[in-house]
Amino acid sequence: MISKSLIRRNSGQSIVEALVALGLISIIGLTFAGGMVSLRKTSKASLMASATDRQVNDIAENIKAGVQDYQVNFNYDQTKIDDYLPVDNLPMLWDVGRVAERGNCETCKGSYGYIIQPYEIYRGLYLVTLRMTHESWLPDKFRDYTFVVSAK
Repeated sequence: MISKSLIRRNSGQSIVEALVALGLISIIGLTFAGGMVSLRKTSKASLMASATDRQVNDIAENIKAGVQDYQVNFNYDQTKIDDYLPVDNLPMLWDVGRVAERGNCETCKGSYGYIIQPYEIYRGLYLVTLRMTHESWLPDKFRDYTFVVSAK
């Protein structure tokens, strides 16, 4: 038989044990919640980077497909790009999965514009400078992408 003194010693949890268990559960929960917040930020940044790359590629492909149909700037002075592409007045708006002309998209958080110049050194090639902005890129005001396309 089990003695009465042994039964008295196994009389449940103490308040200290309960507080330790509660503290451990709280730490695990807070760690999980912090990880979820970090995961959301990372996935948002990844989505924006992917959307930016896709947008740049789409614009480049459209220009490449019909560079002869665009107006070409024959001024070779690269220092004038800020005059041609003012950050506050770029003609097109964009966001993840959206493209519109200025004034036609109230939810778009970015804008873009580009200039096409003949490549001075090589005949039939054009230098395209694409300037893009987006609110999520702060403190950077804009990003410039340059690429070369050929006339068909």
